[in-house]
Amino acid sequence: MVGRAMDGRLLAAYRVSSRSFPNRDAVKLGHSVQIVPRSQSPDAVSDSPYIAYECIVWNERFAVVSNGSHTRPIFERLKAGDTPRDAMLHVLAGLDREFDQHDTPRICGLFDVETDTTWLGSVTATALAIMPVVVQPGRLHYIATYGFPLPSSEQSDELPGAIEAPALCRHVIESPLFATFENPICAAAAIAGDAIAVTTLNV
Repeated sequence: MVGRAMDGRLLAAYRVSSRSFPNRDAVKLGHSVQIVPRSQSPDAVSDSPYIAYECIVWNERFAVVSNGSHTRPIFERLKAGDTPRDAMLHVLAGLDREFDQHDTPRICGLFDVETDTTWLGSVTATALAIMPVVVQPGRLHYIATYGFPLPSSEQSDELPGAIEAPALCRHVIESPLFATFENPICAAAAIAGDAIAVTTLNV
């Protein structure tokens, strides 16, 4: 999800919900948040890129959020000078959806501090969608792998008045809207300011 705090700061967040692989945490390592299996869990021996991956990567200008191994390639294309549209387009079209038993869509979002813009994108078994998102202060727009994989102006939620990254993590787990999404595992959030602040929350 991408959005804007009430004071206008850009934000992005990611939540993992999973019935099949619940034993995972979001871990902040440098300028990256990684979804990793918990040690001693049944998932710890898996090397599947669908279980462990970077979900947020950022620098002083960009924050990219996604549900898989496409996070870093999109970020690197942005750093190399691609527009958000082109970065998402090349990576999503090249990788396609995840070729698992569910044809899981690849979803992603980003914000660009320099241009003060937010974007959402996804690729499913039948569609590819990339679009800039005009977000009003105090709101976020979201996509989800199952049920809501394509960007839509109707997929939005209101944010609390004064929100920082830890509260945003809690919001995408506990708010009335997101509480309707089952099996929460962990979340991560990034909010722009003098620097981009990033926090994780493990349920």
